[in-house]
Amino acid sequence: MDEKIDPWGSIQVKDYGETIDKFGINSMDDLDNEIPGSNRLFTRDIIYGQRDFDKVLKAKKKNEDFAMMTGMMPSGKFHFGHKLVADMIKYFQNLGADVYVAVADIEAYLTRDMPLEKTREIAIKEYLRNYIALGIDVDKLDFYFQSEGSTNYNKMSKMFSKNITQNELEAIYGEMDPGKTISVLTQAADILKPQFEENGGPKPVVVPVGIDQDPHIRLTRDIASRFKETDFVKPSSIYTKFMRGITGGKMSSSDPKSYIALNDSIEDAKKKIDSAKTGGKQSLEEHRKKGADVEEDVVFELLAFNLIDDDERLRDIYRRYDSGEMLSGELKQIAKEEMENFLEEHHKKLERADKKIAKMFPQT
Repeated sequence: MDEKIDPWGSIQVKDYGETIDKFGINSMDDLDNEIPGSNRLFTRDIIYGQRDFDKVLKAKKKNEDFAMMTGMMPSGKFHFGHKLVADMIKYFQNLGADVYVAVADIEAYLTRDMPLEKTREIAIKEYLRNYIALGIDVDKLDFYFQSEGSTNYNKMSKMFSKNITQNELEAIYGEMDPGKTISVLTQAADILKPQFEENGGPKPVVVPVGIDQDPHIRLTRDIASRFKETDFVKPSSIYTKFMRGITGGKMSSSDPKSYIALNDSIEDAKKKIDSAKTGGKQSLEEHRKKGADVEEDVVFELLAFNLIDDDERLRDIYRRYDSGEMLSGELKQIAKEEMENFLEEHHKKLERADKKIAKMFPQT
């Protein structure tokens, strides 16, 4: 893996331990006993690394203020890969964090040539609508658009440029153009926004990201340590594994065959599971003898990341599939049943969410 990561490009990770070693990320192992609750994102190592996450955990333990900040690039359907972020929002909201969600419409305009009106529509009708249906309390969520940031937010994003050099930007990101430079400074303002004076001042803030977004974390931590006008706490970060696409490659919003959207019909979702890449062997005899390659099976990954809450049940499925006792077809049948149960209930919640959206954004 190249030590420069392009956050606007495409990345796949085969060895997450390697990312820990190369990018100065810490393992979650030292914090296992400190993490509140038994959320599957932690118990199943879906969150595999961190920087300074202990600051957030200590604030929680002492009943001090802390926050979670995340962002979205509204580029298409809300799918099960996006659901991981929603699950983290809900987790930290339940812990008592102030939660901030930035809609990266300025970045989408500058780096993907997306009209602001289109990003707004996707953000509300796909993301926010699903957030509500998934149980996030949007009344306690600072959900905002970069293009509509406050005067102070816009001022800070420009002032931060004093704390970095062009050489530093290129060392982190590689070749930079003006649009990307503006995007990263705006993201720095997003990440530090929970610590602005109007939001209560400096406090621990955690930002969940995939390794592809780590350059933004590193840059913002440098800015926070150098900015003399405010005594920012360097933002913490936690790192989630990428959920692979249904066909085994990268999950991409631009490729409907690679994902299951949360507003897909139950029939379409089942068809996608039937076509999914599995870790089963070529013949029944070989499968019974050697078992499945569970780590390569995207159907099992779908169950582990999203559809089965019971850790003990998931371990039993893993054992049976790994030993060859369970066949790929049987695993897919479990996934289709769980998917049907989830989507049937979720689609009802989406209909109820529409009423909330209509009240929040009557002109949309």
